[in-house]
Amino acid sequence: MTPEKLVHAQTVEALFVRAFENRLTPACREALKRAGLDLDRKLKRSYTLEQWKDFLRIAAAHVYGGVPAEAAYYSLGGRFMDAWFGTFLGRALLGMARLAGPRRMLLRAGHGFRAGNNFSQVRLVERGPTSLELEMNDVLADQPTFAAGLLARAVELAGGWRVVAIPEGFDGTKCTLHIRWSEAPAVAGLNDSATAEERASAPRPRA
Repeated sequence: MTPEKLVHAQTVEALFVRAFENRLTPACREALKRAGLDLDRKLKRSYTLEQWKDFLRIAAAHVYGGVPAEAAYYSLGGRFMDAWFGTFLGRALLGMARLAGPRRMLLRAGHGFRAGNNFSQVRLVERGPTSLELEMNDVLADQPTFAAGLLARAVELAGGWRVVAIPEGFDGTKCTLHIRWSEAPAVAGLNDSATAEERASAPRPRA
């Protein structure tokens, strides 16, 4: 019997507690509560994947109302990644990611995903020093751009520049993402003393 797909509490916490903090409207919080996420109570140890997808649908509709779904989910993915790296486990992983760099960080992406749920599997094919294909057995959302957004942001936080993550072959569950980036320049003029942390925390446009 196939185990039920579960998303762990730290994943839900990253997006709905840390990323959004007190930014959710009462209507959004009520919709989340009806879907099984009561933000006024302690989080459960885990939620089903279908519940998690419901939570994302509600967030996309309330936080990004009027924005095309693909763009809304991409922004949700990026916000999730920023907040995930703010958790206790995420901070430890971010330190290792910055030491390892984007390529090696992505080669270990499966471990990162499995820290947040009980079902994610990834397969990688390297296409060059700064490009690879990452196949996910489940993109965790209705739109593959959620995975694209979180992976692109992870590469940025690991030190990658001009990151592009393009989903392909989405069948409703699994998808292949084509990811490429540029290495950070060794000399950046007046900014050559900037740290990776300063670059990663620089403001980015959001959908």
